[in-house]
Amino acid sequence: MKSKVELISEVVEIFKTLGHHQMRYQFDSWRKLDVPLAQLKSLFIIHVWGSVTVHDLAFDLGVTPGDVTSIVDRMVEQGLVQRSESPDDRRIVLLQLTDKGRETITSIRETGHSHMMRLLEKMHKHELNALVLGIRALLKAMEKDYKEMTSQQDVKDAPADMSSATPEHSIHRQTVNSA
Repeated sequence: MKSKVELISEVVEIFKTLGHHQMRYQFDSWRKLDVPLAQLKSLFIIHVWGSVTVHDLAFDLGVTPGDVTSIVDRMVEQGLVQRSESPDDRRIVLLQLTDKGRETITSIRETGHSHMMRLLEKMHKHELNALVLGIRALLKAMEKDYKEMTSQQDVKDAPADMSSATPEHSIHRQTVNSA
């Protein structure tokens, strides 16, 4: 019987292999997009948060706000992102996806979903049952970890899970603003 450490290592290796194989399937759909990687990352970040400031987007990308400005300008020109004033402070500019930006994200996700459906259809029912149990356990651990992480960061009003996160709940925003 394998130890917990051995099982964790095996799961990590399996996820690495899954990621590698998934990239093979998604490469064609990504290659067809007329969106450079920095813009694609930005689209996903904006999608996750709903709306972000240039500063927060720069932080999430690990670049300067000046670097993000040119990325955002190109995305605005392509009709993927729009700028709008914050309802709380007109000096703050928020970035949000346009319909075209949401369609781009949806297209990428649907390609992944259709691929996943094809793979799952190749599995036996007992394998699917085991997979459902395992994924539910992993999601539960993720939620627990996120709650622990946000409580350690002393984030006020953090969402219970990332699916309901908004820019106001951004960990770096809260810690930077409270410093």
